[in-house]
Amino acid sequence: MSLLYLAREQVAGLLPDLPAQLDLVEETYAALAAGRVELPPKPGVHPRENSFIHAMPAYLADQDVAALKWVSGYPGNKARGLPYISGLLVLNDAETGLPLAVMDAAEITAARTAAASGVCIRRWAPDGWSTAAILGCGEQGRFHARLLNELNPDVTIRAFDPHPERSAALEGRIEQVPDVAAAVRGAEVVVSAAPIVERPNPAIATDWLGERYLALPIDFDALFQPGPIEAAELFLVDDVGQFDYYRSLGHFQGWPEPAGSVGSGLTSDGSPARVACVNLGIGALDAAFAKVVYDLARDKGTGTDLPL
Repeated sequence: MSLLYLAREQVAGLLPDLPAQLDLVEETYAALAAGRVELPPKPGVHPRENSFIHAMPAYLADQDVAALKWVSGYPGNKARGLPYISGLLVLNDAETGLPLAVMDAAEITAARTAAASGVCIRRWAPDGWSTAAILGCGEQGRFHARLLNELNPDVTIRAFDPHPERSAALEGRIEQVPDVAAAVRGAEVVVSAAPIVERPNPAIATDWLGERYLALPIDFDALFQPGPIEAAELFLVDDVGQFDYYRSLGHFQGWPEPAGSVGSGLTSDGSPARVACVNLGIGALDAAFAKVVYDLARDKGTGTDLPL
């Protein structure tokens, strides 16, 4: 009996290409909407202000996969030269409960978050979209810039970050802008990727956005006011139970009730002009990505076997 260990560089080398990642997210969202995923709201501890360490368990019945991600977010780490997001992911054998692998979670977290946005862009971005905004140009900003360029090679990305060198480092046709408003006005796809904080002071107001937009707040309520969400013709979240859980903790005050999950919305008819999708981050996606990585690692002989 052994436990496979995979470092971040090894995980990155084993992830499927971006189109396959989007398909994997869509399949997992569909399974969640159909009740074939066990996904309890993620519990967490908060050792420092605006910081968190979350446990994210999930079981995917279709693949018979059980996994747990133990992930932290510490905004103050940037000043220390350390990553904001870090963590480990444990994959278990669903038949015996024995752990099969432990792997770095940062690469999967970044990849599956961007891929979740990609599924929403593929389905609900306004027809002919050509301008996107990225607010926060750290790791998620980089992954989302790559995603946007993959989905539309001609896209212009208006990028804002309090540290201009981060927005300058993004790939693609980048327009560095001086503030959030300059990035958002006229953008058809808006990705907000600021640090998640306990007492947000959101800036993005309804009149900053046009008649057609796809809002993708991956930072909870850090930057979006309730207004643009209320103005959306369709408001979805990746997991309604988890959204309600975070609202009980004080987030999303004044926000409307979601119409349902992204997974259920993907199969609905129509093309609403204004859509908001809040992908909070679900362990089901981590489990799905980890299973793909694990299987390929075993096939290729990648990683380090540790005795149990």
